[in-house]
Amino acid sequence: MDNIFNKISVSLIILGIVFYGLAMTFTALIPSILGFLMQIVLFFGRNLPQFHKHFAHVNVLILFLGIGATYGSVLDVLSYLLQGVDLDRPLATVEQFTTFVLCLVGFILAIRSFIEARKK
Repeated sequence: MDNIFNKISVSLIILGIVFYGLAMTFTALIPSILGFLMQIVLFFGRNLPQFHKHFAHVNVLILFLGIGATYGSVLDVLSYLLQGVDLDRPLATVEQFTTFVLCLVGFILAIRSFIEARKK
């Protein structure tokens, strides 16, 4: 599970840095902040193994918050793809949608991992 959290968090950090370079706005760094928070939680999970499960749940919560904060971009992207509606802020929408996808994938993999662990 830590491997998944690590890959998702590094991807979020890189995403935020790349889009900050393109847009030069502070809000472009929000995915990087999410990724950095996940890295902090991973650090504590590795150094306090007795609380590892708790820290894994905190990372799932961070991913869930990322999904909740960016789900609106899915509607924007669908409107653009299906109806040809112009995007008000194309860079922001693409970044938010990518953040949504990364967080959703991480969330689904985490839940799947929790279910498999429960079966054992």
